[in-house]
Amino acid sequence: MTTAAAATSAMTGNINEIFKFFRISLIWMAIIFGAVWLASYAVGELIPHLILLGGKDNQTLQNIADVFRKLTPLIAVMVFIPINATYMVLAERRGLALFTVRKGPNRVGPDGFLQTGADAVKLLFKENIDPEGSDLIMFTLAPIIFFAPSVFGAIPLLAAVTSNHDLFQIVNLPTGIFYVLAMSSIPVVGIVMGGWASNNKYSLVGGLRSAAQAISYEIPLVLAVITICLLVGTLNVVDLAWLQNPVELAQLTDPEAADFKKWDALRGGSNATGSLLANGIGPSVLGNFGMLNWNFFGGDTITSYLALVASGAPGYTGFSAFLKGICCILLMISTMLLCGLYLTGACAEINRIPFDLPEAESELVSGYNTEYSGIRFAIFFLAEFTNLFIVSTIAVVMWFGGGSAPLPAMIYAPIMQGLDAVCAGVNGVLNGIGLPPILNAVTLSGAIWSIAKVYFLVYFAILVRGTLPRFRIDQLMDFGWKRLIPLSLILLLAVTFLKELI
Repeated sequence: MTTAAAATSAMTGNINEIFKFFRISLIWMAIIFGAVWLASYAVGELIPHLILLGGKDNQTLQNIADVFRKLTPLIAVMVFIPINATYMVLAERRGLALFTVRKGPNRVGPDGFLQTGADAVKLLFKENIDPEGSDLIMFTLAPIIFFAPSVFGAIPLLAAVTSNHDLFQIVNLPTGIFYVLAMSSIPVVGIVMGGWASNNKYSLVGGLRSAAQAISYEIPLVLAVITICLLVGTLNVVDLAWLQNPVELAQLTDPEAADFKKWDALRGGSNATGSLLANGIGPSVLGNFGMLNWNFFGGDTITSYLALVASGAPGYTGFSAFLKGICCILLMISTMLLCGLYLTGACAEINRIPFDLPEAESELVSGYNTEYSGIRFAIFFLAEFTNLFIVSTIAVVMWFGGGSAPLPAMIYAPIMQGLDAVCAGVNGVLNGIGLPPILNAVTLSGAIWSIAKVYFLVYFAILVRGTLPRFRIDQLMDFGWKRLIPLSLILLLAVTFLKELI
């Protein structure tokens, strides 16, 4: 075979593998989110509906039905985590194979579709080995402490990515992002505990590295998130996503509506010199800016400036508009850098390459989980991939509009109308047989866009793993303390002043 023919054959093979990967991914995503949607519907709608058939006026039955509705967020997360982690392991293995021109697992099931399931079953039946001299109580508790925050930390994000669906309003916390960050700081305790309790020097060094790494990189990560919260004016993850959603902004047309007033108060319009309301500009105008409303591009601070300039508002003409435009460009650069800071700190927080010093197989065997086996090792493994999904979801909510479409409202509104018609048809069939509705167009649209954005960031993390080498421990600490932390403080000050100047 000639060199050209071999190259053509290799390229054809790679293209085929890419199509297989996306086909497998789409099927898995349908399974994952179909299961979560059905579980949420069953617990939050169907079971309460059946219970109340015994008498809607019966207070005891109403209380029981309310308990099921309030359990829905927890059930949704518990169904989601194991299925999603199963897919993410397969996605990482297939993705790394693509990046290094290999095939990846393709034997168990069609195109390797069931490979991770087979691995999980095998792992769960492995013997749990207790190392000699270990502290068995702490050794057993460590993976639980590492995994539990993944469950509880993900719950408030459900309200943000489902456009505050009725079943998830119970987890719509006023300080939701603060709660999520608090939960994300706990897993390092489990890593240190597991490393110390293993009675293994490699595990202990891995645990200590993890503690040092978390201290170093949690600071710029939190500063990046807090800076965006200062820019937007809220800690509520639902509001953070809502203020970036062009379609929902476009629907706020009544100046007396509570949502309209809430939007204006959050963006500071009532106190700003260039108030949009004072100049006759409503949120419907911002809806036509599409993804420019996302915090990655400066959020509604930038789009408000553009709307005020277009309307010729006082203070937004001539040289003053030019100076404020320069500030807008600097603000946009700052928010993009903050996103990069967050993603870098998040990779370090969850021990992803190039920040996987706590595991570092070439130095520490497997680091903090060297002595773990069976289901205890499986819990560590499950939590690592769940944490990757959670930090990606936080990035989507904070910078990429949550469940909002990247399209302007005038383009996406007809799509939403079509989706609403489909949902109404399905709900009509269910209503005809006496069952509660299952689909909601706003929630469905938000979930689809959230899925697409989050998995894009997950695939990006896989690409980084397949591309970059591991840091040395001194490089890791220098990069965090001497570069990321000073940069995050500078950006915090910059965003604060730029917002006021604009």
